Parts: sequence; structure tokens; C-alpha cells
Amino acid sequence: MAAPTTRAEFKEYCLRRLGKPVIEINVDEDQVEDRVDDALRYYWDYHFDGSERTFYKYRVQGNESLTAVANVSVANGGTSYSNSDTVVFTPVYESQGSGATANVVTDANGTISSITMTANGSGYDVAPTVTITTSTGSGASLTANLGDGSITLPNNIIGAVRLFSIGDPSVRSDDLFNIRYQIALNDMYTLTSVSMVPYYTTMEHLALITELLVGKQPIRFNRHKNQVFVDMNWGSVAVGEYLLIEAYKVIDPATYSEAWADHWLMKYATALIKRQWGSNLTKFVGMQLPGGVQFNGEKIYDDAVQEIQTLEQEMITNYSLPVMDMIG
Repeated sequence: MAAPTTRAEFKEYCLRRLGKPVIEINVDEDQVEDRVDDALRYYWDYHFDGSERTFYKYRVQGNESLTAVANVSVANGGTSYSNSDTVVFTPVYESQGSGATANVVTDANGTISSITMTANGSGYDVAPTVTITTSTGSGASLTANLGDGSITLPNNIIGAVRLFSIGDPSVRSDDLFNIRYQIALNDMYTLTSVSMVPYYTTMEHLALITELLVGKQPIRFNRHKNQVFVDMNWGSVAVGEYLLIEAYKVIDPATYSEAWADHWLMKYATALIKRQWGSNLTKFVGMQLPGGVQFNGEKIYDDAVQEIQTLEQEMITNYSLPVMDMIG
């Protein structure tokens, strides 16, 4: 048969490697699904073809700042409210925070179902109190939540490496007095006949000055939260501007079907299913079948464990990218 191109074909291929249909493979369908998922997770984490470098573009919304109101939680929606009622944000400390506005969203009974932010404001050291100006409603309990300085990434991203520089003064293209513009304007014509060393040295020196005076925005990322925390003053980035994050995303076989035919992945998933098969059969040690045949689940299990260890070692030595040295 041709190489598998779908999840169903991949599972059948693994079971055929174990002997199906000549031999009954005592593994439940859900167990096969679980082992395939285990194989994919290991493949994504370690195989150089399991993930790829990408650049994720994020448009600033205004609710990311630590001093802006990100959203409002509704603990109790109350009754008899109207969508025309006014949401009021009152700073806890006088003159510390302003500009947050929102609209009320109610159901047919006048119960507040949600609060839609129309402006996130700024300058709130602590979350402001939230009240509703209304002539008919009562009983609502609302809580404002400040931003946490994070960006939510798609589920297929498993690593965020760095954030590209924001507002680098040496690369702006809209400034007549930008040093790069001036070099291009006054000196570029001479670079066709003179050494490039002075130009290269100047650019490296500019990069060093920018690194020392401006620096990079540090980030923190945890793949289980799918969030990148950017430790910076979010007020320096205007709403609507874009941030660019260097990241790594998984190669999902559901989208890129050729991944199902990866030689290592097929062997590894088969070994995991084989270990599950052996584990199931160890519950029947010593049971004799008609004709004197006995189960030998322990042998199947031990063989599978050895195969898995060999394949994982092969992954580290042959298919994983080398660990980069870090000094500091």
C-alpha cells in the first residue's frame, strides 16, 4: 500500500506492522488513538521536521498594558438593566487612571450578560471600581481586570524565542534626519568604488549603541498557557501597531499530510502501540489457550520497551537539532 496520508491510514499501517489481520492485536481503539497522540507530541518536541520557525504578527489591541482595563467580569448580572445604561470606571486612588469606557450587553430579562470594552484607558495603578448608571436596574456585581502584559498565541505554537526590536531609532524610514537615511543620501554612491569596511563598522557601532541605550524587550513564554509576557512599557506602543515574534509552530499532519509518512514517526507510534499491547496481555500471564498456546505479554512488552529506547536515542542523535551553547 501507499504511504499513509491520513490519521486513519496511519493507525492501520501501525497495526499491520504488528501483525494485523493475521494476528489479533489486543488494543482498544481509544488506546491506539492515545499512543498516536503520544508519538506526535514526542515528534513535535524533538524532531527537526516536527516544527518550523515562523514569525507571528500581533496587532496591539490596547488591553495588554498593566495599567489599562482589559475586561470586566460579571459576577452577578442583576435585573432590569438596559443596553443604554452607562458603565462608570472610578479609580481607587484619585487621579490615577482614566479613559476606560464600555457598553452594557443584556439579555431579554435585563440581566447583564457581558460588558464590552470600547476604550481600555490608561494609568490605573490598581483595578478601578465598576458601577452602572441606571434608572431601573439593580443587583449587578462587576469587577474590572487590568491587563497582564501578555499576548495569546495560537495553540500550534510551542515556542517563542524573541520579540523584534520596537521603535529602533536607527531604522526608521519616515525621519529625514535618520542616520541610515543620511548615509544612503550622502555616501551610498561612493560605496561602489571604495571599501565597505567603514560602512560595515559604522552599522555595527550603531547597533551596539542601540543595544546599550534602547535594549531588547525581554519576553517570558509558557507553552501550556499559550501566552507571551512582554516586559516593557506598553504605553510606548500605539494601538494598531504590530509586534513581531519569532516562534516555532508544530507541523500538524492534519494540514500537512506527508508528515504521516515520516519513517521515524511510523516506527515510534508502532512501538508505543506494541508496548500497550504487551501491557494489556500481562494481565493474563499463565493463561493457556486451546492447543497449549500461552500468552506471552511480558515478551511483547519488553521488546517494545527496547524498541522505544532505541528510537528515542536515534531521535536525539540523528533527528534533533544540536543544543546551542549559552554563556552568561
